[in-house]
Amino acid sequence: MTDPITVMLVDDHKMVRMGLSAYFATLHDIKVVAEADSGRIALDLIQQHVPDVLLMDLNMPEMDGVEATRRIRNLSPRTQVIVLTSHHEDEHIFPAIRAGALSYLLKDIDPDELADAIRKATKGEAVLNPRVAARVVREMQGLRDEVNPFMILTDREMEILRLIANGMNNRAISAALVISEKTVKSHITNIFSKLHLSDRTQAAVYAWREGVVRREEP
Repeated sequence: MTDPITVMLVDDHKMVRMGLSAYFATLHDIKVVAEADSGRIALDLIQQHVPDVLLMDLNMPEMDGVEATRRIRNLSPRTQVIVLTSHHEDEHIFPAIRAGALSYLLKDIDPDELADAIRKATKGEAVLNPRVAARVVREMQGLRDEVNPFMILTDREMEILRLIANGMNNRAISAALVISEKTVKSHITNIFSKLHLSDRTQAAVYAWREGVVRREEP
């Protein structure tokens, strides 16, 4: 008899973890070896348990699921991360996948389908919720509608994009706008996702090219 697939649950809602644990306890080939209610705690546990698969929520205290996924993939490359969330918007999907998540599933998934996704993850096979898959395919095929930053960015995001283009770091932006650095980082994550950018250099080039910031501005 082969060893069961080991799984870690990372979700800040105890009822979710209890429900998943109870279901997996009915299966002979999947075993929950650890639970965490935040990304930070997951990092503490990952090297101790080195699970085959980790089910990751996105919105959690201390450290969100995207950052936790990125760090966990560095600490334990053999552990496959499956995002299990209620969010299906682009600003959540693409950062999670870029961070190293193999699969992206929504919490309304059928339990048997979730178990099957875990089994596939051990073989390196990705599973995407249909709504998520449509967005990923659209992205990969380059079929996105032309992005208009003046239409899709909020006023605060436009303001931060201008400051990035003018070479300001997060601390400086935080001081200039009188908001926390954590809030600045959250806005920047949204900007990168909405504009399909990967770093500050691309953001700065984009801002100048698209006229978000102009030469006469300081």
